[in-house]
Amino acid sequence: ILPIAVASLALAACNKEPEGPKTAEQVKEEVAALAKDAKPEPGKYRTTIKVLNVNIPGMPQINPDQMNGMFSKTGKDAEHCLTPEMANKGFEEFGKQAAQGDCTYDSFSAGDGKMDAVMTCKPAQGVTSRTELHGTFSPTGSNLKMKTESSGASMPGGKMTMEAEVTSERIGDC
Repeated sequence: ILPIAVASLALAACNKEPEGPKTAEQVKEEVAALAKDAKPEPGKYRTTIKVLNVNIPGMPQINPDQMNGMFSKTGKDAEHCLTPEMANKGFEEFGKQAAQGDCTYDSFSAGDGKMDAVMTCKPAQGVTSRTELHGTFSPTGSNLKMKTESSGASMPGGKMTMEAEVTSERIGDC
């Protein structure tokens, strides 16, 4: 989930309307060109991932509270420092991370503090994931809701769906 959230922040830097499918490399180039105008504030940030729903056909219903506990224990709730040097790069670094992996962006629109995107990734051989991202962003944080549907022969039940919310907020100075 975290790489998807980072990629979605890259999309948030773009003030573009949907233009059809794009490769991650194309998104990276657009974000790099636009990143000069979109700069987060330096400071200490907290990112929280909250799992809302998980469904794997053929398996017992998964309790989202248990999933949230697993994320907390593995460090998915994290605090980090965004230095002035990093903030001056705007969302350039996020754009670089968006180019990692085998993903295409079916659509994206971001501007005026809102973003909507749909991306399709192939994170493993024979697995395809389609993620819808919707949310808000500002120089001091973001709130993104994601719905991911993954399918492939190697997955239990052949598919999985997961809904999550990723919140990032500036909580003070470093």
